[in-house]
Order: sequence, then C-alpha cells, then structure tokens
Amino acid sequence: MSEAAPGADFEAFVLETIEAFSRLARAQAGDLHSAEDAVQDAYLKMYRRWDQLIAGQGSLKSYGRTVVKRAVIDQFRGNKRMAVVPVRELPETESGIGIPEAAYEMIKEGIDELVASLPGRQREVITLCVLQDLSPAVVAQRLQIKEESVKRYIKAAANNLKKSINEHSEEATA
Repeated sequence: MSEAAPGADFEAFVLETIEAFSRLARAQAGDLHSAEDAVQDAYLKMYRRWDQLIAGQGSLKSYGRTVVKRAVIDQFRGNKRMAVVPVRELPETESGIGIPEAAYEMIKEGIDELVASLPGRQREVITLCVLQDLSPAVVAQRLQIKEESVKRYIKAAANNLKKSINEHSEEATA
C-alpha cells in the first residue's frame, strides 16, 4: 500500500469486485439482505488482512469469492441460532433499478426458475459465467471442456431463455 493513500488499493478492489461478489452471495444466500451482509462481512475480513493478502501470491478475486461463500454459510449458521421476533410491517421500498422491492423479488424468482429449467451443462455455464463473473476461459478450464464449447453453451442457454421468456409472455397475454 502506498503511504499517500492507505486503503486506496483496497477501495479499488472493492469497486472492481462488488457486483460479482454481490451476485455470487445472492445466488448462494437466496436472500438479498443476507447476501449484502455476507459481502460486507467478507470485505471486512479481507480489509483486516489486506497487507498480508496483497503480499501473497494468490489471486485476490478467487480468495474473495471463497470468503464471500464462507460468509454466506456463517450467516446461515448464525441465523439458525437467532430467536424469531415478529417484525412490524415495513413500507414497500424501491430496488436499485427503481421498481418496488416486492416486484423485483418476483422478477428475480422468475429468472431463477428460468435458469433452473436449463439443461445441466447450460445451467452450470450460465451460473459460472454470469453469477460468478468468470471468463469463458476459466470456466472451460474448471469444467475441463474447450472454451468454444463454453461459448456454445452460453449461446444455447441464451436461446433457451429467450424461448422460455417468449412462451411466458404469450401465456400472460392470452
């Protein structure tokens, strides 16, 4: 870290990874608020060890993904021990894209159902490339297939998702 701006490289790392880590946590947790908390916990843990992490030889993004996944698991374990306390009804809020949070959750559930309806390998590739923000080359290496195959699976999944969306929209208008 430079003395002129301590933490600047950590801030740059956060800005670079926040979207990918948030998508990963959301996919793992299934709950927006738990996912946000898990990502914050992960960044806090990483910040405390930042000097050691940047001195190491490993990939910070890979390490960060692991920390996020573990933070989600830790949250789940912690929530199981929490007492259930009734909460008063909260006013409806808007999501980051300007639609009511409840509608956003319904849309997200619909997308999850569409992705779940994909054939196994397409679902795997979409999850790794889109939700975990991995490149096709990394996904190909991880799945032990050719990079071109990963790209074909992505294209096939996109076509299948388009068909499913069109079918659902035709059903809704009928």
